[in-house]
Amino acid sequence: MDKYPFPYNIRHKLSFFRDTFDMIIQNAHTLTVRWEIPEETMRLAEAVLFEKPQDMIKELRIVLKRKGIEAVRTKRTTYHKGEWTIGRAAGDAVYRAEYRIVNSMNVSLKLADTEDIYLAENGISDINSFQNEDVFTSWEKQFSAYTCYGRGEKER
Repeated sequence: MDKYPFPYNIRHKLSFFRDTFDMIIQNAHTLTVRWEIPEETMRLAEAVLFEKPQDMIKELRIVLKRKGIEAVRTKRTTYHKGEWTIGRAAGDAVYRAEYRIVNSMNVSLKLADTEDIYLAENGISDINSFQNEDVFTSWEKQFSAYTCYGRGEKER
């Protein structure tokens, strides 16, 4: 279930603050998404989704449209600010990025998105060829989403 347009129905009476969310083409086959979502936006998301932001899943999505085929790549993040670089992006395609937050009841709220960006033909035709350029990702961060619920050793 999606709730949208969030920015238009809740912020109109609040003082100005700026979300930064951009996608740029670095070269013929590399895309970079940069984001900075302020605390004010997260507090508004908490009010809409009835859950603390630190308890919700934050996702970056890249939507690719090429020759009638649409594909989505998703990356979960715990950060309100960062950068995601994707290499080997297929050419002759339209890309769009989204920042979403999902609560425990699986209600999704789109906080930010980019305009469609056209990546010209570049010799890469496989839409599944995305490669994450973050080569220094540690296994602790990669598997940090796994959480054990239940009684701990001290409670048994």
